[in-house]
Amino acid sequence: MLNFFNTKNKKHVIGKDERIKGSLFGFFVGDALGVPVEFINRDALKKNKVTKMLEYGTHHQPIGTWSDDSSMLIATIDSLINNKGINYNDIMNNFLKWYQDGEYTPNGNVFDIGNATSSALSKYKNNKTSFICGSNNVNSNGNGSLMRILPISLYLHYNGTLKFDIIRNISSMTHAHIYSVLSCLIYTVLIDKYLKDLNIRQAYFDMQQIIKNILEDDNNKELGDLDDLKQKFTRIIYNDISVLNENDIKSSGFVIDSLEASIWCLLNTDNYKDAVLKAVNLGDDTDTIGALTGGLAGLVYGYNSIPQKWINVLRKKQYLIDLVDRYNELLSSK
Repeated sequence: MLNFFNTKNKKHVIGKDERIKGSLFGFFVGDALGVPVEFINRDALKKNKVTKMLEYGTHHQPIGTWSDDSSMLIATIDSLINNKGINYNDIMNNFLKWYQDGEYTPNGNVFDIGNATSSALSKYKNNKTSFICGSNNVNSNGNGSLMRILPISLYLHYNGTLKFDIIRNISSMTHAHIYSVLSCLIYTVLIDKYLKDLNIRQAYFDMQQIIKNILEDDNNKELGDLDDLKQKFTRIIYNDISVLNENDIKSSGFVIDSLEASIWCLLNTDNYKDAVLKAVNLGDDTDTIGALTGGLAGLVYGYNSIPQKWINVLRKKQYLIDLVDRYNELLSSK
């Protein structure tokens, strides 16, 4: 069994600021690693594995380019900083600035966006009376809300207000179906539990118990068909996702697949580099799964665990540094 990282057993104690910076830069780096090989399947990547930052490829972007995952995450952070907290409409307005004007992008243009996100933002643009613009259709469960939940997860932990309604509102801006909402909740609870005792294996088990309690309480039938939810999330909640073979892990854009893949990669590695490379080399939705895994691995192993040469080639690196520093200041006040 792998010797999972626990800061209590390490000489170097990772401080709060380094963890937050590690989580966000871990996300940016994982995203940028995956952009050039997005949509390439696993078998092809087995023959030509990603081992470093690449350039051009699928989207013909320069090295270190991050995608819509990071853009929407940055737009969320910018709103949190400017409002000193969560303002749903302001977050949506920032998403529109990205979608329409190319703000929060590495190169001034939007080269990748999911169908559900595009539809939701078009709906909000035409009628701003409600920030909840995501479809509740079961077929509208891409990973578009999960990929941007990280700064909210961190904020809720340090603000001491981890509430289901907040997670549901944030997800429902673009993805309102319970599969997407529950995936965001699972990712957030895992982060919350990890930051409380700094043991990722224990945090995983604790998260499982919390979600089981939700799914097994008949008072929560408003969430939908609880038996269906138990079945859909059984591999990650009722079983141990880490023991599955790689062939059993899907790396599609379906939100539950992305959630499973990112946690599987984290639990089957013991350092940041191996975690994100394992994620990207799963193929298909490489930027999002790389980003989701990188956000978790950066939190666990810290900023200094991320290869500096990967950070150095990130587009708009100084902009990212300044943004993360300002976000750290916000969380330090909590």
